[in-house]
Amino acid sequence: MKRSFSYLFLAATFLLAPHVAWGQGGYGRTGPVGRYGPTAPRLPGVELTGPLDTALARVMLNLTADQSARYGQAYDSFMVATRPQRDSAQAAIGRMNERLDGGDRAAAMFYAEQLQDLGKYLRDRQDRFEDNLHRFLSGDQVKAYNKWREGEDQATERKRRADQLRWDEAGFRGEFGGPRASAPEIKTALPSPSAVAAPGLGSQAVRVGRTLYVTGQLGIDSAGALVGTDLRAQAERAFANLAAVLQAAGASRRDVTALTIYVVNYRSADLETIRNAGAAFLGANAPIATVLGVQSLGRDGALIAIGATAVASGAMQER
Repeated sequence: MKRSFSYLFLAATFLLAPHVAWGQGGYGRTGPVGRYGPTAPRLPGVELTGPLDTALARVMLNLTADQSARYGQAYDSFMVATRPQRDSAQAAIGRMNERLDGGDRAAAMFYAEQLQDLGKYLRDRQDRFEDNLHRFLSGDQVKAYNKWREGEDQATERKRRADQLRWDEAGFRGEFGGPRASAPEIKTALPSPSAVAAPGLGSQAVRVGRTLYVTGQLGIDSAGALVGTDLRAQAERAFANLAAVLQAAGASRRDVTALTIYVVNYRSADLETIRNAGAAFLGANAPIATVLGVQSLGRDGALIAIGATAVASGAMQER
């Protein structure tokens, strides 16, 4: 009887023990080795979506008309040249996440390694793009760009740490449970990107599965100050802030399905102002847009707030 109890105790200890490596621990190409294989790999970050887009750069960096034209030309050239690699990366992300959801971590790691190879190429191209900014931007403008880039890199590292649980769960399902049954989608509150001031109440954005909900963006700079007293200036900045929040969440303007626009003391003539300020969002293949006239907003002097719902065409990149 005593011997049987000992065997049961050892068996229970084995099942309850934390993840322990079968062999030597250490770091390989995709991450440290754990009980069920490598942990969450280090995946590419901002290079998958590209540099600060032209509309956002014009506002965030305070570009002149000539600088905006030169930046736009360089940005468009970069995005066209790297589109095949970025499209391939987004497809790999979708397949990787599908394998993770099915508990097949080995297959997910195959796509993660593809992402790492694509990321190396894209990061090199983006580094060269950013090195060329010194040719037509001032020192302060370059510093502002670098601050944006640092914020994006920090968001990537936060995502990697958050992804650890997902990779651990995939390993557990593959070892013990096989593909998981249908589970409720989890709500995840996302932090504000460095280029956008945090909201006074609630989260900047919330992700539920592939759907992203973005709070109403005001016409304020990264320090929280209003950018002007007219609707056009505030609307341009609000749309730029919306683009920054989407990019930080791994989405883009093309993923937006609905806009809700609140305008203080709305008049029909304001519609043209909003349309011009948000041309990138309201052009071809535009989302549905609801414009609501209100008496006031949550910030004194604010004239407009723009909220959005986005659904990624592939599995949304959790940054």
